[in-house]
Amino acid sequence: MVFQLLHDQRHNVLLTRFSGTYVATDISLRDKAVGRFVARNGLARGIMDYSAVEAVDIPIEVVVERSSQPPLLPGQARVIVSPSEPLWAMNRIFAAHRLFRQGEEPILVRRIEEAYEALSMVDPVFEPVAVDPVSRMEGVAHDVLAGIESSRGATDAKERERLRRKMLRMLDTVLERGPAARKVTAITLSDVLNAMLSRATVSDADLKATCTTCNSRLPLSSYTISAGRETTYACPGCGQVMVVLAAVDADTGPSPLGYEMGRFIVRTAGDIECPGAMLPKCEP
Repeated sequence: MVFQLLHDQRHNVLLTRFSGTYVATDISLRDKAVGRFVARNGLARGIMDYSAVEAVDIPIEVVVERSSQPPLLPGQARVIVSPSEPLWAMNRIFAAHRLFRQGEEPILVRRIEEAYEALSMVDPVFEPVAVDPVSRMEGVAHDVLAGIESSRGATDAKERERLRRKMLRMLDTVLERGPAARKVTAITLSDVLNAMLSRATVSDADLKATCTTCNSRLPLSSYTISAGRETTYACPGCGQVMVVLAAVDADTGPSPLGYEMGRFIVRTAGDIECPGAMLPKCEP
């Protein structure tokens, strides 16, 4: 993952340290990780440190949209460290929209020492926040999608956007029509991946699994797919279920541990070979 959470207990400050290339998915991954930290430990003041970021690949509309969402640390002082452009300009835009929409804004500084000073921190001692299983699996899913993107030739932009919108409409239709629709409409793993990918496409023929029971290695297009409240992939040889797709449903409580991709949870009984990446077996 390109960010790390660290906590100074004495000053009660949560530090997010970014590195590498900063992309849109980093925002959602970090937001979820902070939400889980708050659920376990309560609110804290915050620092977002972009000092180690080497490149930025985020559309400005994503920054503006994020500024309209509720704060993750409501009522807490927050400082953003942006040493140079384009991060300084991006965060100035975020802060301005935050002030306009929410009536408050984070403090922007150039150096981490200025952030410590703004929060009256003396000799801070930050310790890494343990990565919980859900955050770890979200990071793995992010890396798998990035691996697919980098290994596949880029699809024509217009065709890619047309396919992505088609996939999203199809997923929404199945979710809106409820369990009865799922009995006749199978959402495939490649559908879920294509709705998440931005520059590439895959099919079930590109995804391979080795059955944990009979050890046969086959593409998912050869598996037996059953559509119900969940979509399952069963080995055609022995019937072992290797992949389960389930819609995320906030009304039914926490979902079983799996890879959250868009509005679906993907659970795997074995490793799934993807172009340029491996989606590991879900943790027990």
